[in-house]
Amino acid sequence: SGGPLHLGDIEDFDGRPCIVCPWHKYKITLATGEGLYQSINPRDPSAKPEWCSKGVKQRIHTVTVDNGDIYVTLSNEPFKCDSDFYATGDFKVIRSSF
Repeated sequence: SGGPLHLGDIEDFDGRPCIVCPWHKYKITLATGEGLYQSINPRDPSAKPEWCSKGVKQRIHTVTVDNGDIYVTLSNEPFKCDSDFYATGDFKVIRSSF
């Protein structure tokens, strides 16, 4: 929802490394960009919370480290995801200096 993910912490949830939004505490997987949440069946008193996916919420990019240099290859996948909306126009949190 437009939070500054670059300020978030990386934590492991259900064996998946995630970035945690510092504003909303949303969990976004680093590998797929999926939003994760915990769900429980309220009709089952013995049910345990399970991690579920909200679908892809954040566009992901390929990061390569070569001889101590870090390279980011931007995604040009032809699908739209929630993060595209917040990265453009009036909702852009961090404006490019280019």
